[in-house]
Amino acid sequence: MRRIAVVAAVLGAGGVIAGCGGSTTTSDHSKATPSSRAASAKTFLIIGENTSASQITAAHAPYLVDTLKPRAAWLTSYHSFTNSSSLGNYIAMTSGQFTRCEANNDLPTTCHQSIGNVFQQLQSTGRTWFEFNESAANACDIVDHGAAWSKNIYSAHHNPALYYTGLHGNGYDEAIAPNATCREHNLATGTTGPDDTSAMDAALAAGKVGDLNVIVPNDCENGHDPCGTKDPVRQFDDFLRREVPKIQASPAYGTDSSILITWDEGADKPLDPGNPLLVAVGSKVRPGVVSTGSYNHYSLLRTLEDSFSLPHLAHATTVKPLPIYR
Repeated sequence: MRRIAVVAAVLGAGGVIAGCGGSTTTSDHSKATPSSRAASAKTFLIIGENTSASQITAAHAPYLVDTLKPRAAWLTSYHSFTNSSSLGNYIAMTSGQFTRCEANNDLPTTCHQSIGNVFQQLQSTGRTWFEFNESAANACDIVDHGAAWSKNIYSAHHNPALYYTGLHGNGYDEAIAPNATCREHNLATGTTGPDDTSAMDAALAAGKVGDLNVIVPNDCENGHDPCGTKDPVRQFDDFLRREVPKIQASPAYGTDSSILITWDEGADKPLDPGNPLLVAVGSKVRPGVVSTGSYNHYSLLRTLEDSFSLPHLAHATTVKPLPIYR
């Protein structure tokens, strides 16, 4: 969200916000996540905005409910961190912690960390990753731009890879080029035109994707802003209806691949801001509704790490993985 959260927690050791993990109690699932999947497995993580699990209904999200849910793992017991805004939640799901400036949605020019993250973990083991950001003007775009009327709002604080100096480099200045890793892996989905995912779609059609692919729609298509409609939830559902079949048709999407869909956080009160949904589909995913236990963005990170046989970062060490795989 663009609102600035009031963070009452005190910074703990290592720069993490004490207490930001919330409850880490989970039910026991002996087959929660395989220790690793086939080397050909690709994971696609698609992140929406500001939607509570209770809003995902057939009326507002028909593709999710009618098409994906019957063959998906559907976690209604999934949680975000209410002592943060958008950025802190994005950083939590990719590094296992967040700091005060991230909880406040600060821009990367003033808020960045040299810490472990799942992107660098993948690189260190010879694997690849991409982050695709809709309506970004270029790779590693550190500037907010666009408008609701033109349906192309890009928010830099929804681009987590920007905030890791090990990925971006130390030159957080428009006049200084970020390092090669950022330029090659933190990409725009297309032009800044409305709903333009042409570059990402071409990469999918060619099978030129990473082992992990994080997809961040713009603030119209991710459900953040109405952008001329009265149903932001449906806007993200429409994005999924358009893009998920392209992912599944990609020559790189093998039998061990999966698509994970979640939201940074729930909607504002009176809805539950701490309870977004998590949805997973793929041949190795165990379908069904999970309404017990308590899972969060750290559980998501642990699941990603387990899938690629990576060590656990920060608070991912204290939670169990998501019960989504067979």
